[in-house]
Amino acid sequence: MPQVKKAGMREAILAAAFDLFCRKGYTPTTMSEIARTAGMTVANLYVYFDSKLLILYEIYQPWLNDQLQALRESVVKLRTPRTRLNRVFTGIWSDIPAADHCFANALIEALSSAPSGMGKPVNLLIQVEEFLNELLIEILPPERAEMVREGLFSHIVWMAFDGFVINQRIGDLRDIEKIADLMTDMLLGSADTEGTRTARSRSPGVAAR
Repeated sequence: MPQVKKAGMREAILAAAFDLFCRKGYTPTTMSEIARTAGMTVANLYVYFDSKLLILYEIYQPWLNDQLQALRESVVKLRTPRTRLNRVFTGIWSDIPAADHCFANALIEALSSAPSGMGKPVNLLIQVEEFLNELLIEILPPERAEMVREGLFSHIVWMAFDGFVINQRIGDLRDIEKIADLMTDMLLGSADTEGTRTARSRSPGVAAR
């Protein structure tokens, strides 16, 4: 007779796994530890999840969505495209990688140790790239939004995300603010150039163009 799954047991598994992944990392955490922390047997654990990777994805996807929504909320409070873009880059490359004891590193560990040719349970990368692309298009002036519309820029940003996550995990922290400024300048043009252009347009005797 098949065992009836209980929502409370499922939540206990996810809570136990999240705690272990945050404290120990994905690779050192075993299914036995997850089961013991959740207060069940390993056999019972496998009734709910076939693998540790499936448990991770069950946790990671809503966790990342929450992180991204929090980032969006912080971005919309800012007034200028430049400050908004800067916030996007510092959020993706600094805040999210550092959140919950570098929990984002768990997915990198999982995928790097997965069997060759193993498919992902969900295509999370496409979802987050679409989120970022929409956010960038909302922020950028129309003439600049064309630079990111095809999604390649967002793809590059998320590929870099993995590197920043690893650096956070090993304590190799760089000046994210300067990197964010550089990326913002790439999309909007240099702040110095904009300031010079504005000053010239306000100067007496300079013809408007």
